[in-house]
Amino acid sequence: MNKLQKSNSFYDKYIEIIPAASSTLAKSPKRLIKNYSPFFTQKAQGAYFTDIDGNEWLDCEMAMGTVVWGHSREEINKAIIRQVNNGCHYSTPGVLELELAEQLLSRYPKYNAIKFFKNGSDSVYAAVRAARYLTGKEKSLSLEYHGWLDWSVFRSYRLPTCELGIPDCLESLSLSCSKSDLIETINEHSDSLACVVICPASYTSSTLQEVQSICKSRNIVLIFDEVTSGIRYGYGGVTNTLNLSPDIVCVSKGLTNGLPLAAAIGSREIIHPMEKLKISNAHSGENLALAAALACEKMLYDNRNNWPSWRSATSKVLREIDSAIKAFCPYLILEGNEGCFSLRQDYNDFWKDPFREYLIKHLARRKVFSRGYILFSDMHSDDEIASIGKMICEGIIEYSKQDTINS
Repeated sequence: MNKLQKSNSFYDKYIEIIPAASSTLAKSPKRLIKNYSPFFTQKAQGAYFTDIDGNEWLDCEMAMGTVVWGHSREEINKAIIRQVNNGCHYSTPGVLELELAEQLLSRYPKYNAIKFFKNGSDSVYAAVRAARYLTGKEKSLSLEYHGWLDWSVFRSYRLPTCELGIPDCLESLSLSCSKSDLIETINEHSDSLACVVICPASYTSSTLQEVQSICKSRNIVLIFDEVTSGIRYGYGGVTNTLNLSPDIVCVSKGLTNGLPLAAAIGSREIIHPMEKLKISNAHSGENLALAAALACEKMLYDNRNNWPSWRSATSKVLREIDSAIKAFCPYLILEGNEGCFSLRQDYNDFWKDPFREYLIKHLARRKVFSRGYILFSDMHSDDEIASIGKMICEGIIEYSKQDTINS
């Protein structure tokens, strides 16, 4: 068991003042295991971080996947420090906003307009608002988590609106369905659907092509939420990798290696009306995140032919894990791809899944940090990735024996 006395005592203080002991629910200690997982971090470098008790951990969470270049990456730090000396925030737009816009549009050449935000939730909701305005229709269809805002969060958490402080009248405007019923649901509600919002990494290329075709023919705005996938999937995300053309692409995590920034990318006909819709944020053009994003874009362009850099090693690990599951725990489910993957049993609530808790403990004993999802970065070596894969496979074998004994 790890020495985590300070983590535990800090938690008692945090939880009295900050809900869930973290302003970001995904980082809440409530999603970790007391006396196994570190609750609070002191510093981070490369693929490792040090908790407030002084323990060093190999990080397989990477700030919810936002830190793709490794913690405290020198090239990005230098760009931020240079910008600090030139000012963090101006009274007029700075040149970096246009420079980054041009860089991103060169990475998404099918589009010619972009609007920046500070988080992925805002960028996706702005796309939904624009879709309602442009189509004259009110309903949205979403299947996954797209942020905490009223338009969809009760669907992603499968909770009544009243339990989340959301007016009941919004329930009829937000539709959801299973992935297998996606095409049928779009066809059934096409006359009232303003938009379909999906995380494309969760679907096959043929399904995405079919959804794209139906939306185009039915005056439905197709929104790809690539906030999480984005550059963790490939140089141009799922959108470009699979040569797709959704109406709007929303990106965020990985743009800045951890600083807050997001963007909605599309045609001028779709993005420019956001001005008329009064969609705005005081900090969208803040310069530190823009400077960091430009440094990241340069590094990404230089590595575009071998990106993501961890793909090859992770592909091998995924094959090994799949083989271990088939041989020892066929009831386990391996989900995701090289950008982010997880293992679970067939439970509706991932955070209550028994294998997730087991895996967190199994990795924590070896000073590896995870909440159940495994995410690597450019600073994870092939040997470290292979080592994680070996640990997980060993854990699967141990879990199968434990499960046999319990049954």
